[in-house]
Amino acid sequence: MLDDPTLSISRPDPAEAANARFVDRLVTIVNAAYAIGEQGMWTRGTVRVTADELRGLLRASELLVATVGERPVGCLHVHRLDDAVWGFGMLAAEPHAQGTGIGRGLVTAAERIAREAGATEMQLELLVPTGHRQESKVRLAEWYGRAGYRKVASRSFADDYPELAAPLAVPCDYQLWRKPLA
Repeated sequence: MLDDPTLSISRPDPAEAANARFVDRLVTIVNAAYAIGEQGMWTRGTVRVTADELRGLLRASELLVATVGERPVGCLHVHRLDDAVWGFGMLAAEPHAQGTGIGRGLVTAAERIAREAGATEMQLELLVPTGHRQESKVRLAEWYGRAGYRKVASRSFADDYPELAAPLAVPCDYQLWRKPLA
């Protein structure tokens, strides 16, 4: 899909936060992708993002959206952490389109935006279960490694984010990964 001439990646206008159909489509993409990638890690019914949260990211111009034609097929949250470091998260593509280059295109666009804003490093957080090997997380860690990211720390999710950890079904750590943008 990355070779698809109709694929584009952009920061939507903040006014798109009022477009319920657009927001609902992105919420569906994110929640479907995370339901697969984090299966068994959360209690039943837990969602990765709500429409209100996604609207907030759109209003803050912190969301990149991949589209094919007019149809959203993926998104990524990109934001400044400090003067030198930007972060990204909530990387998601439609489940049937995973492995087609959408994620790579979104990460590349986020890195470009960060670099143009003066960042020297990009950071991501990867949530991983501590008691078992989650194959989707192993594949994702390998993918980030091939993209130039290196794990720099691992922390207890429950200790650092107790309010977010409540719906976890299994104990998890989150790993910090970084990549120089030079």
